[in-house]
Amino acid sequence: MKNVLSATEARNRFFEMLDIVKDKGEEFVVEKDGKPIVKVSPAIKKRDPEEIDKILREVREIFGKKKRKYWSVIDTPAWKKKERRYLERLSKGIID
Repeated sequence: MKNVLSATEARNRFFEMLDIVKDKGEEFVVEKDGKPIVKVSPAIKKRDPEEIDKILREVREIFGKKKRKYWSVIDTPAWKKKERRYLERLSKGIID
Protein backbone atom coordinates (compact mmCIF):
# COMPACT_ATOMS: atom_id res chain seq x y z
CA MET A 1 0.00 0.00 0.00
CA LYS A 2 1.51 3.29 -1.07
CA ASN A 3 -0.42 5.57 1.32
CA VAL A 4 1.23 4.67 4.61
CA LEU A 5 2.01 7.50 7.00
CA SER A 6 3.58 7.67 10.40
CA ALA A 7 1.40 9.11 13.16
CA THR A 8 3.52 12.28 13.21
CA GLU A 9 3.29 12.74 9.47
CA ALA A 10 -0.47 12.08 9.55
CA ARG A 11 -0.83 14.74 12.26
CA ASN A 12 1.21 17.27 10.28
CA ARG A 13 -0.60 16.56 6.99
CA PHE A 14 -4.06 15.78 8.41
CA PHE A 15 -6.12 18.22 6.30
CA GLU A 16 -4.17 17.38 3.15
CA MET A 17 -4.85 13.70 3.83
CA LEU A 18 -8.58 14.40 4.31
CA ASP A 19 -8.73 16.31 1.01
CA ILE A 20 -7.11 13.43 -0.85
CA VAL A 21 -9.50 10.93 0.74
CA LYS A 22 -12.52 13.12 -0.10
CA ASP A 23 -11.52 14.12 -3.65
CA LYS A 24 -9.71 11.04 -4.94
CA GLY A 25 -11.21 8.31 -2.75
CA GLU A 26 -7.78 7.06 -1.70
CA GLU A 27 -7.14 5.32 1.59
CA PHE A 28 -4.37 5.90 4.12
CA VAL A 29 -2.90 3.67 6.81
CA VAL A 30 -1.43 5.43 9.83
CA GLU A 31 1.35 3.63 11.65
CA LYS A 32 2.71 4.06 15.14
CA ASP A 33 6.02 2.45 16.07
CA GLY A 34 6.04 0.80 12.63
CA LYS A 35 2.72 -1.00 13.17
CA PRO A 36 -0.50 -0.16 11.34
CA ILE A 37 -2.94 1.39 13.80
CA VAL A 38 -5.73 3.04 11.85
CA LYS A 39 -7.06 3.19 8.31
CA VAL A 40 -8.53 6.42 6.92
CA SER A 41 -10.93 5.78 4.05
CA PRO A 42 -13.92 7.50 2.44
CA ALA A 43 -17.13 7.18 4.44
CA ILE A 44 -19.19 6.95 1.25
CA LYS A 45 -17.85 4.79 -1.52
CA LYS A 46 -17.80 6.25 -5.00
CA ARG A 47 -20.10 4.49 -7.41
CA ASP A 48 -18.81 3.16 -10.67
CA PRO A 49 -20.46 4.36 -13.93
CA GLU A 50 -22.24 1.02 -14.50
CA GLU A 51 -23.88 1.21 -11.07
CA ILE A 52 -25.01 4.80 -11.71
CA ASP A 53 -26.48 3.80 -15.08
CA LYS A 54 -28.37 0.93 -13.42
CA ILE A 55 -29.86 3.27 -10.80
CA LEU A 56 -30.88 5.80 -13.47
CA ARG A 57 -32.54 3.05 -15.54
CA GLU A 58 -34.53 1.94 -12.51
CA VAL A 59 -35.64 5.51 -11.75
CA ARG A 60 -36.67 6.08 -15.37
CA GLU A 61 -38.54 2.79 -15.33
CA ILE A 62 -40.49 3.76 -12.22
CA PHE A 63 -41.30 7.33 -13.22
CA GLY A 64 -41.53 6.75 -16.95
CA LYS A 65 -44.47 4.35 -16.83
CA LYS A 66 -47.05 6.78 -15.57
CA LYS A 67 -47.74 9.87 -17.64
CA ARG A 68 -48.76 12.86 -15.63
CA LYS A 69 -51.79 14.77 -16.71
CA TYR A 70 -50.73 17.86 -14.79
CA TRP A 71 -47.22 18.65 -13.62
CA SER A 72 -48.33 20.88 -10.77
CA VAL A 73 -51.45 22.08 -8.97
CA ILE A 74 -51.23 25.35 -10.90
CA ASP A 75 -51.85 23.48 -14.17
CA THR A 76 -55.17 21.97 -13.06
CA PRO A 77 -58.44 23.37 -14.47
CA ALA A 78 -59.82 24.00 -10.96
CA TRP A 79 -56.85 26.20 -10.12
CA LYS A 80 -57.11 28.11 -13.37
CA LYS A 81 -60.84 28.70 -12.73
CA LYS A 82 -60.12 30.06 -9.22
CA GLU A 83 -57.32 32.23 -10.60
CA ARG A 84 -59.57 33.63 -13.34
CA ARG A 85 -62.32 34.39 -10.80
CA TYR A 86 -59.82 36.06 -8.46
CA LEU A 87 -58.42 38.25 -11.26
CA GLU A 88 -61.94 39.28 -12.33
CA ARG A 89 -62.83 40.26 -8.76
CA LEU A 90 -59.53 42.08 -8.38
CA SER A 91 -60.13 44.08 -11.58
CA LYS A 92 -63.55 45.15 -10.20
CA GLY A 93 -61.93 46.28 -6.96
CA ILE A 94 -63.39 43.50 -4.83
CA ILE A 95 -60.77 42.24 -2.42
CA ASP A 96 -61.53 39.45 0.07
